[in-house]
Amino acid sequence: MKRKYLPFLAVVCGAWASLHSPRAVLAQGGFPPSPVIVSEIQQRTIVDHVELVGTIHPRRVSQLASETEGKVVARFKEPGQSLKRGEALLQLANTRLQAQLIEAEADFRLRTFRRDRSSSLRDSDAISVDEAIETEYEFDRARSELQDLQSRIDHMTIRAPFDGALVESLVEIGEWVDRGQSIAHVVAADTARVYVDVPERYVERLGLGDDVAVTIAALGTDSIIAVIVAILPQGFEDSRTFPVIVQFLNTGRRVRGGMSATVRLAIAESHEDLLVHKDAIITGTMGSHLFVVREDAAVQLPVTTGLASQGNVAINGAGLQAGDLVIVRGNERLRDGQAVRVVRKMQ
Repeated sequence: MKRKYLPFLAVVCGAWASLHSPRAVLAQGGFPPSPVIVSEIQQRTIVDHVELVGTIHPRRVSQLASETEGKVVARFKEPGQSLKRGEALLQLANTRLQAQLIEAEADFRLRTFRRDRSSSLRDSDAISVDEAIETEYEFDRARSELQDLQSRIDHMTIRAPFDGALVESLVEIGEWVDRGQSIAHVVAADTARVYVDVPERYVERLGLGDDVAVTIAALGTDSIIAVIVAILPQGFEDSRTFPVIVQFLNTGRRVRGGMSATVRLAIAESHEDLLVHKDAIITGTMGSHLFVVREDAAVQLPVTTGLASQGNVAINGAGLQAGDLVIVRGNERLRDGQAVRVVRKMQ
């Protein structure tokens, strides 16, 4: 019977010996080291993300004006239709200009004849220098008037200044159009721009060409990668904000002017910070602290926190440096100096 209990006694004695081994006794309170998960302190520039709401505008907006006067006799495009550069929008007519053109052509032919004859007479000293100069002046005047009339008649056909779309036609067939009068509203729809007002504390950390993310809730689309094309030098005194313009290709022409868009800016700090995983920070009534693993023990160090970004928090505290291992799991009930065992390191 005694031999029957020998194995059991051996197991009990072995367990007692392991619990009272020198390694276990070194653990605080006689308990084995607490298992923890750690993360490495990093030193890099923190990037803060700021979301601002802006309004979408077409890249180009033009209020077309007529370069001549005349009556609208034809309209080739309706609002909403696409345009190609140089494509006709409206046709004007002006019979008076046509008559003036005929007269100007006749006058130019006459002045050309007189200039040629004056040149021959001047070579033979048959006319004075003043008469030759006056004849040349009349020739240039007639040529100028002819070119002006030809240009005005050529502009009787109103054409699109760029590829885009007609938003609004401001005149109807039969109406008289004066020179310089607005006649159509056109936009370039191939590229869209978003105007956002950025607080002054962020403006200096933005640069032309920086990538940003644009989300348009009305379309339910994923974020669109855009680029900063302008940072205006004059801001608004009441809000201390500065207009920033971002631009992106309007593939499919789904984005329309006047839509609301959310712009996500990446704001980089001007210096490098020590960054830790957010779960390493423990906040209490006495402030914030964390635990650093040193010689298999948890060392408690007080810290002050800064900006947070992508699950990390900027910290400042004595005795901390890049590469230190801070505890991010299992740190809730640790005490300063308590023995710990690292079971995993987070990447």
